[in-house]
Amino acid sequence: AAYFAGFVIEEPASRWNLATFADSLQKALLLGIIPVFFFTMLNIRYLFTPEIFLSFNTLKENQAEKTKEQIIQIVSKAKKQNLSFYPSEFVYAESSGNYVVFYLVKDNKPTKVVIRNSMGDTEKQLSANPGFMRTHRAYIVNLKKVVSKKGNALGYRLQMEGSENVIPVSRQNIQKFDQMMK
Repeated sequence: AAYFAGFVIEEPASRWNLATFADSLQKALLLGIIPVFFFTMLNIRYLFTPEIFLSFNTLKENQAEKTKEQIIQIVSKAKKQNLSFYPSEFVYAESSGNYVVFYLVKDNKPTKVVIRNSMGDTEKQLSANPGFMRTHRAYIVNLKKVVSKKGNALGYRLQMEGSENVIPVSRQNIQKFDQMMK
């Protein structure tokens, strides 16, 4: 393109020779192709990272997934409170005295909802979903949102997607957790 652009800019006299073509090719390489290639090679490691592929989820795909899911209803008998969410929005629930704190991700934003309920009653209401598990007396987690686990036979520590908190898995629940994560 640089070689043929010279015909428009300059007089066409004696431009059809090998030396002029080689000169145009050299300048095109130095000014265009080499800098692009250099910066591409510097950043190529980011091209195949999982975070890149995960960020291409469109809003329509997320909405299509949610329409396939059934809404989960948590009903509090004590204060007549209701909480509705999709299973894909649920990260984990934590007991806090007479309250249960739900950690949800709605529209890619972490959300915390507190309702007055017992952990046992919450577990019964969530038991219809096979992807949820009570890992500790104070925690119920969405197994699909587990990012990593650390620990040994005395207990695990879970890192959850969309949360910086560490969730424990008690010794009694390790075997069940390992089976459900397979």
